[in-house]
Amino acid sequence: MNQEFILELFYSLNGNLDQINAAIDAKLYRNGSRKITTFELFIKSRISRNAKALKMASMEINSDEAVYLSLYPDLSELEILDLRKNFLGDIGLQALARSPILKNVRNLDLRNNQITRSGLEFFAKETTMTQLEKIDLRSNKLGKRWEEKLKESDRLPHLKEVKTV
Repeated sequence: MNQEFILELFYSLNGNLDQINAAIDAKLYRNGSRKITTFELFIKSRISRNAKALKMASMEINSDEAVYLSLYPDLSELEILDLRKNFLGDIGLQALARSPILKNVRNLDLRNNQITRSGLEFFAKETTMTQLEKIDLRSNKLGKRWEEKLKESDRLPHLKEVKTV
């Protein structure tokens, strides 16, 4: 399951989240993974309290769930996204970077997510998070030089604070 699979589901089922979730759950059931409907309940319960902040630290979110999160329509007002201590990896980071939904995020916490130089290069070139002011990437596979590289990115004109070590 990847971003293309979820996008194909989204369009073939006309964006009906219940049908999309059922199809994803059926696929995940075969792999023994967490049901996406359970993951959606996590998202809904947190976003219902505050539509501008989503804090999902240490929830074992993987790259497939990051793809789902990147397309979840109720996150369009999100300004703070805390996904530290998960398992996003480079693929999950790419999904977040491409997201048309997450374009208003100002504060992004991705500490300890197995992100490498490859994922961050893609993020710096392709991100739709052009309002981003602060990003925390500590405890990933990155060096201090990425702090300046991200600040110099044309895609991130508002970025003021970057932490990598």
